[in-house]
Amino acid sequence: MMPIQKILNNQLLNKIVILTMLVNGFLFWSLPVHAVDSPIKNDEVIIFLPEVGYPLADGKQWDLRIHGWIYEPDWNSDFSIAFRTLFGLEEYQLEEKKYESITEERRKLFFVDNEGGKRIPIRIGAKTFVLEQSGRNGHFYGNLSVTAQEVEQWQDKTTHTIPFTAITRENDSRQFSGKIYLLDAKGISVISDIDDTIKVSEVHDKKALLANTFSRPFVPVPQMAQFYQQLANQEPGTTFHYVSASPWQLYPALIEFLDTYHFPLGSFHLRFFRWKDNSFFRLFQSSQPHKIEIIEHLLQWGPQRRFILVGDSGENDAEIYAMIARKYPERILRIFIHEVPRQNGNKLDYLAIFKGIPTAQWTVFTDATRLLAK
Repeated sequence: MMPIQKILNNQLLNKIVILTMLVNGFLFWSLPVHAVDSPIKNDEVIIFLPEVGYPLADGKQWDLRIHGWIYEPDWNSDFSIAFRTLFGLEEYQLEEKKYESITEERRKLFFVDNEGGKRIPIRIGAKTFVLEQSGRNGHFYGNLSVTAQEVEQWQDKTTHTIPFTAITRENDSRQFSGKIYLLDAKGISVISDIDDTIKVSEVHDKKALLANTFSRPFVPVPQMAQFYQQLANQEPGTTFHYVSASPWQLYPALIEFLDTYHFPLGSFHLRFFRWKDNSFFRLFQSSQPHKIEIIEHLLQWGPQRRFILVGDSGENDAEIYAMIARKYPERILRIFIHEVPRQNGNKLDYLAIFKGIPTAQWTVFTDATRLLAK
């Protein structure tokens, strides 16, 4: 057997993986920086979707979650007819002239060529990791086990995040960056819906919903940004997690919306949509299983954290949050439900929905002004 020093000195073998780890079912590699050959072609694009990092029970190790999407833009496709047909938009005239650029921009990501089979290398600090292979939908993941000392070294203390970048090819100067939002062992996490909770969507009016989603500028629910800033400032280390039935293709527009109207940034947990498999049909089904799964994960990742749940009366948020509050009575601080007009004019029976949950623990509101501190 060759001495280890000979192996390390062998220029050919410098590209050999020096550490392979299997963590929670996700395979990733930690490599010397010079050993990485990036698979990202010059005509491919990556969007990193904000995820979370959390300490393990001993406090010495952290799990950092990575989620990204790699695709090749196909901006020249004539996708307008297909898009309208699939979503049943023929009967609606959504494209007002002044909003044409918005309409085109939001539709683009529904018609890209997703790139499967790619192992994306990323750099955190001076360390490099190669993530799990991307699937047919172009999405890829990593679950990285790192030390508390590395987290302390890498984190941006202003935003309480760990920034990272994809490693591109030598002739590619583009930068694809992402952030991991850190959950301290203790603190408050705000789990928020998006449609009709912080953004006016009018879910119960199909015509208005489609226009508000694909053709019009996003409009905030009045005073909700101020309320969220108030929540963010009440206790240090408060984190935000946006859990929605919206498809991942709308993420760029949604993150721009949060930034424009000064909502606190945080992790995103949206739904998958792909023409070629059953994820297309799931987009039109109840969002309840998706939301419950994500909320349960967040509760498990921060077992000592307390949670505030914010939603609306349009998509079973009240029922979902009531179920969670009964299951984790000591973990849920407050529930806030924005009551929006329903198509049949009926209101939810909140006393029945929240039966057994103290009335001081849940609030239904139509005007967020009343939520602001006096």
